[in-house]
Amino acid sequence: MKKSKKDFISGNLNSLILRYLLFLFCFLLTTGNIYAQTKTISGIIKDEANEPLIGVTVQIKGTNNGTITDIDGRYTIAAATGNVLVFTYVGMQTQEVTVGSQASIDVVMKNDSRMLAETVVIGYGSAKAKDLTSPIATIKGDDVNRHLTASPMQAMQGKVPGLQVINTGQPGSSPKVRIRGVGNYDDSKTGPLYVVDGMFFDNIDFLNNSDIENMSVLKDASSAAIYGVRAANGVIIVTTKKGLTDRKPQVTYDGYFGLQKASNLVKMANSQQYATVMKEIGNTNTIDQSIAKFGGANGIPAVNTDWYDEILRVAPMHSHAINVNGGGEKTTYSIGISYLNQKGILDSDNGYERLNMRSKVDIGITNWLKVGGSFIVVNSDQKLANNSAFGNAYTSPSIYPAYDANNSIASPTKYGSAQDVGLTNYFWNPVAIADYYNNKVGVTEVLPALYMELSFLENKLTFRTSYNQDLSFQRNRLFLPIYTVSASQQNKKTQLTKSQKYTNNWLIDNILTYRDTFAEKHNVTLMAGNSIRKERWERLRLQGEGIPDGREQYWYLHNGSIIEQGADVDTWYDNAEEIRGASFFGRLMYDYAGKYLLSATIRADGSSKYQETWGYFPSVGLGWVLSEENFMKNQKVFDFLKLRGSWGMLGNDKIQRNDGFASITQETGYFNGQLMPGTSSLSFFSSLKWEQVEELDFGLDFTILNNRLSGELDYYKRITKDAVFLKSLQAGAGSLLMNNGEIQNSGVEVSLNWDDKIGRDFTYNVGVNMSTLKNKVTHLDGLDRIITSGDYGRIRQIGQTVDSYYGYVMEGIYQNQAEIDNDKTLTDIASKPVPGDIKFKDIDGDGKLTDQDRTLLGSPLPKFFLGGNLGFTYKAFDFSTAFQGQFGHKILNQKRFLRQKQTDINFDEDIVKNRWTGEGSTNKYVSGAALGHTWTYSRFNSFFVESANTFTIQNIQLGYTFQNIFPQSGNKSSLRVSFTAERPFNFFSYNGFTTDVADGIDNDVYPLTSTYSIGFRLVY
Repeated sequence: MKKSKKDFISGNLNSLILRYLLFLFCFLLTTGNIYAQTKTISGIIKDEANEPLIGVTVQIKGTNNGTITDIDGRYTIAAATGNVLVFTYVGMQTQEVTVGSQASIDVVMKNDSRMLAETVVIGYGSAKAKDLTSPIATIKGDDVNRHLTASPMQAMQGKVPGLQVINTGQPGSSPKVRIRGVGNYDDSKTGPLYVVDGMFFDNIDFLNNSDIENMSVLKDASSAAIYGVRAANGVIIVTTKKGLTDRKPQVTYDGYFGLQKASNLVKMANSQQYATVMKEIGNTNTIDQSIAKFGGANGIPAVNTDWYDEILRVAPMHSHAINVNGGGEKTTYSIGISYLNQKGILDSDNGYERLNMRSKVDIGITNWLKVGGSFIVVNSDQKLANNSAFGNAYTSPSIYPAYDANNSIASPTKYGSAQDVGLTNYFWNPVAIADYYNNKVGVTEVLPALYMELSFLENKLTFRTSYNQDLSFQRNRLFLPIYTVSASQQNKKTQLTKSQKYTNNWLIDNILTYRDTFAEKHNVTLMAGNSIRKERWERLRLQGEGIPDGREQYWYLHNGSIIEQGADVDTWYDNAEEIRGASFFGRLMYDYAGKYLLSATIRADGSSKYQETWGYFPSVGLGWVLSEENFMKNQKVFDFLKLRGSWGMLGNDKIQRNDGFASITQETGYFNGQLMPGTSSLSFFSSLKWEQVEELDFGLDFTILNNRLSGELDYYKRITKDAVFLKSLQAGAGSLLMNNGEIQNSGVEVSLNWDDKIGRDFTYNVGVNMSTLKNKVTHLDGLDRIITSGDYGRIRQIGQTVDSYYGYVMEGIYQNQAEIDNDKTLTDIASKPVPGDIKFKDIDGDGKLTDQDRTLLGSPLPKFFLGGNLGFTYKAFDFSTAFQGQFGHKILNQKRFLRQKQTDINFDEDIVKNRWTGEGSTNKYVSGAALGHTWTYSRFNSFFVESANTFTIQNIQLGYTFQNIFPQSGNKSSLRVSFTAERPFNFFSYNGFTTDVADGIDNDVYPLTSTYSIGFRLVY
């Protein structure tokens, strides 16, 4: 039987892989002696930053004999004594070395332009910045390690134009990352692909900041197309630290001790303010009961609980990392171990603890054979907080205590009860919510990687084969103890939920690369490769009750009883999923005399996940280095100037494979005059496929003023086709996911960097980046708009931002009764407003207040991003600061709108102090009485949608370095002491802890923190 392409992808490839590797091993053994007899000169070419240079031309002067350096800066060439080796590279000074008796010649190339010499990691290789036709941003590991964050991506906020990072205060939780907007109706599927030393990941939370050598952000389709169906949301390539050539073992310790506190605390109404507003509403029942039970005077309760103060704490955070790097001429190594411990600021058992161990070895067995590998082991424990404590701390009035020794039914802790002062069952004690909760997630991850690289034709041709694996074991345990606070806030039986997830992903890449220079001016790099991958996970979940309380060692399901599966209760499941894929890809990079640049890629991706098995993702990029042209030689403005443009296609395979349902309904109908029983059936299914992205990018790179000022400017337009969204079916049959949407993102990105030196001892740098984002829906399968149902209006509308807020516009406040009586829009309204209530705008101008007066109220997506940094060094002192801002977006303050469900909830101080108190007092805030009226909350409106414009000082660090503290070490030893403030200042007008709200709806959001630390970096 003939096998299909899908059979090829899904088949068992293990035996083929083993035979293939065995063949390579035998080939190496039998051919090694052929090359070993050739006498050669070899060496390593580096730049002034001690980084190896790829693609340096090494030529015997006066001849056409030459070679180029490989990815590690190594070269091999046959030459005789007296020959002159010429080392040339665009953007660097040409050097000549005469061959003597030595067999090894290493050269350090000096920069003509720092930007031109920068090595950039790209998909399946690396290149110099001067040769790029795409906007690839590179962040060095030192810039990441400067930040006090548990995840490297949390440190990336504001560093790259077009990169949005939405952080969270929950220790160990992943930030939300978007590159160039949102191209999906499900925001959980918009994260980028992470490639760590060749392996694919959905996040990099398992890495310590100190593990990172550099990070490359592939923003456009041209640079990311080499990753095909995984790259629609951008690609972030992470390179971990590697060894050092010809270096004695260098031991480095990086560590800090810090304290975290909640930033931008929301100040709530105290008991006096709460009682005052409740009197204006006309509801003093809870006030009277509080006074009767706990005391008070003049209508003001004696109890005045600050719930945020009760549930928050100052929490410690510390990190420690030891790295050993070194190597000889042929072998380099890097070994590291790191530990992070972060307590949560919620005053309960929550926090994050992680231990990382890693090693990386590269061995040059011969001049043409190199092998190596890495091994990373990560073990982490995350104790999750019950975030509903934050929402309840907002809603709970201050009129009852956190602890009440007279609460006779409270057990085991004497917490105060909201119901004791007449509050409804809607209110729970926030401190008890935080306390009676134990949710732990443990993860053990093992990441082995191996590679072998062969060089032929004097390093012009290389073949690299690699194997990467990700083994992950995740353990979740949620335990709820027996407790009682009140009749409504209690748990009569212990509950234990356990789940386990086992993941086994592996990836094999085979890459053939050819680099050469023809006729001195034609430089070409050809790459071809294939990739085979498998992703498999298994998941098991069980839920039980009646487990003994008290000690953690009792919390096993066999000590209680398993809760049986019910029709509406999903208490257990046991399932698995496996996806296999095969890919073939290629890339051409060509330049003529460093002036005319061409880059083209193609990737064919096959996946067992979808019925449409294969996808094809091409890209092309062009560049023109104007500064290399003869007509630019005499100008004095630009040291370097390049124009570039690119186009490409990408895919997003985070989409589920299909959707559908079938139902049978009992019906009756008349047949031949008789009522007969029967059934009707509905069956709807859709076959989904990956979403597809097409993108154009036009850019400009330059350096001026003797290379002190460098910059990049880009315009992009990205269209996501076949976007998946829920479409309503006919006759009320329900809804179904379909590939029928289209979303467009476009914008401008600017990056400027200034580096200079004043005198001998003072150097400084200033950087700033800006970007705009215009997001809009361009297709909804023939629909003009889709309005999301529920209390909080959201809309998808052609020409507008995805999932914008949708509701009525607050035009002002009714100042007097006459204004209400003369308002024609209220004619058909049965329940009239009163002075101090919201006045809604008549959008369509028909003189009536109807559903047609709803309109767009803003979007959670920022329209403008700002980031920057400033730093200087003076002798042994160094200083740096970083900032970021986001503007043009809105947040739904859901906490304020919750009053529609319960009128006794507390008020934030801002709304109390600025409330309407009489004619002319304000046209922005409603009266105290209005806060208890249904009029204010009966229509979702702009009063609850607030500006989220924000500007944040991300990091301030001051350091001092003591040099040569261990003269006997043989290395440059030093001790650096630093003081760091992470996110010390946040400027925004929004009435919440933070504007970092992923979905734009602020309710149970874990606050962000400000962290202050002392750090040490010891190099021996």
